[in-house]
Amino acid sequence: MRTEEILHSPYLFQDNYMVILEMDTVVSSRRDTPQYNFYVGDNTKRIYAENKLPTIIKLKLAMINSIPKKDWNSFKHDDIYNELDCYTHYRYTKNNPEFKHIGWCVSDSIYVIIMSEDELSELKGISIDPRKESQRESQTHTQRT
Repeated sequence: MRTEEILHSPYLFQDNYMVILEMDTVVSSRRDTPQYNFYVGDNTKRIYAENKLPTIIKLKLAMINSIPKKDWNSFKHDDIYNELDCYTHYRYTKNNPEFKHIGWCVSDSIYVIIMSEDELSELKGISIDPRKESQRESQTHTQRT
């Protein structure tokens, strides 16, 4: 899959979003360094060095990588697939259905990470005011009585 063709990430999935994470390598004269490209939407990707990867992504990636690659039914290096193939969760989670709420491995370098709207907004740099949710709940309870 050519990452220049990623148009739909994040892709709405139930009450969450499927977001593509691409693992890449930056080659320098000293050493090769892993780089993570996280496609957050609006033609925007967040680029993270391994030591700067947000905790929520690190945790989900660790869980996904705890399952052997062969169990994901992922694409091989020379397979041809497109972005929409990444979002067919039943292909990847057939052996591990609980991962449809975490994420899965699409290929050696492509992952899908499941994110809530708040998690995704935070990674986009949009601050979440927890008081708004509390105020909304309070108003709902007030209106019912």
